[in-house]
Amino acid sequence: MPLFTPPHREQSSSLPLKVGAGFAVLALHAAVIGALLYQSSTHLILEEPEAVTVRFVELGPDPQDVLGPQNENPPALAAPVQEEQPEVTPEPEPEPEEVEPEPEPEPEPEIIPEPEPEPEPAPVIPKPKPRPRPQPRPQPVVQPQPDPVPQELVTQDAPASATPPSGTPDGTSAPQGPQGEPNDEPRLIGRVDYMGRRPEPVYPRASLQRREQGEVIVRVLINVEGYVDRATVQRSSGHDRLDRSALDASYKARFRPYTENGIPYPALADIPFNFVLRN
Repeated sequence: MPLFTPPHREQSSSLPLKVGAGFAVLALHAAVIGALLYQSSTHLILEEPEAVTVRFVELGPDPQDVLGPQNENPPALAAPVQEEQPEVTPEPEPEPEEVEPEPEPEPEPEIIPEPEPEPEPAPVIPKPKPRPRPQPRPQPVVQPQPDPVPQELVTQDAPASATPPSGTPDGTSAPQGPQGEPNDEPRLIGRVDYMGRRPEPVYPRASLQRREQGEVIVRVLINVEGYVDRATVQRSSGHDRLDRSALDASYKARFRPYTENGIPYPALADIPFNFVLRN
């Protein structure tokens, strides 16, 4: 005779399986969560474990209570075994590195600007002096040679009508013997001989502008060497500038010394200078 299993018996036997399966699922979740927590513990950032929500579902009334007590001592349900989660020891936080204070920057040395050199004064260039304009030279006046003075040289003051000394057949004077020392008195002569060219006076510019003309006679004292020792105006032209120019020209002259019997004597002579303007 086949055994008859009441339907409530099958339900009572499947309930522990369901409960066990539920606990197994919970244990699996707990193991996965524990593995995740263990792996995350190796990192510096700690994560809190996710909370697992366990909801208990109330089942209907026990079929044993409905059908009546069939077994006074039902098998005790095994209490769910919860796996102990490994304690996660948080890694000690690294001590903050001591940040050394930055050294205060040393004050930059104050740079004293060098004084600018004073500019050298510009050299003062003297203005060139204006050159004097060249003055037109007066045309030299060619003076005619003075006519020779028709006068014999006066050598002595003896009269020309002196009678010849006696004792000579032709009346000529006998040659005199050697006389004493020569007389140093200058002789006045009417003719002179120049050594070189006769000096010409310079016509003063002011006299040219004023049309001054005239004749100057200068008396010169000629020494025994032929140079002029003294010059004076014997007759003026009436213009002081012309007189001075004639005197300057007289001192530049050089004469042949005057001699008597081969002996040189100082002599006085008058030299004319003519200042004539020609158109």
